[in-house]
Amino acid sequence: MAFKAFLHVLSAPMAALLLSGWLIGSATAGPVRTRIVSLNLCTDELLLELADPSHILGLSPLATDCAESVRCEIAATYPVQRPDGENLVATHPDVVLDGTWHRPTVPLVTNALHVPFVQLPSIASLADIPTQIGTVAQAIGEDTRGDDMIRAFEDRLESLHPVHPDRILTATVIGANLAGEEGGLISDLLKRAGFRLSTSERPDGTIALETLIAHPPDLLVTGMISEGASLAEDAVHHPALRDRFTGAHLLALPGRLTMCGTPDTLDALTALISAHDRLTGTEPSP
Repeated sequence: MAFKAFLHVLSAPMAALLLSGWLIGSATAGPVRTRIVSLNLCTDELLLELADPSHILGLSPLATDCAESVRCEIAATYPVQRPDGENLVATHPDVVLDGTWHRPTVPLVTNALHVPFVQLPSIASLADIPTQIGTVAQAIGEDTRGDDMIRAFEDRLESLHPVHPDRILTATVIGANLAGEEGGLISDLLKRAGFRLSTSERPDGTIALETLIAHPPDLLVTGMISEGASLAEDAVHHPALRDRFTGAHLLALPGRLTMCGTPDTLDALTALISAHDRLTGTEPSP
């Protein structure tokens, strides 16, 4: 979400205050919050799963964008508000959920109103998802629902694995929200599905089109959010790629599945495992 987020560096005193408040609030289960505002897509999606509908005061504008949100249809039935402090003054919630990138006025307003401000960092692997679920559940006072969601997530994750995990194939990812660097979420998904990232010639994890054609991986994974939104997405439609990667060697993975760390992220893992099984001959091609 970096390309749609707002960069803000907190002063040291403010950062210490927010961190102190979070640590105090996380020590014990808090009360059920009945006036909740989410200013971030990832907190939107978890909030829609964990909170009582009547307790949600507002969601971020991205919540209703079906290209980016896995809960867009449900989110369309809730109020949407701009992710800034001015709107918080008007709604006066009893808890605010956001990411680590936010507008400068948000922590200023929540501090002035003495409203808990819970920030959800980006995830680096599937192992981070239970923590994110627990953080949101505890912040809104729905610990039991959070525990149930975590248990269901871990049970499903445990059941997902390729038929031949020992057969490691190569994969390259291109497109929106599919950064191919080692150590990130997509890297973790690929590893669990029986793939390893193809060697890149560039420090940012990208790969030249010419290299991709000359030394093709077993699988090309493309991620799309919206048509023509970026050069990365335009590259997906390059004729050379369309001609070189077909059938089982190409997987179109919706960008919204890897946008946030939610149980729906396992749908991306399922798709990658199916691609691995097709390439190893253990699942028929569609």
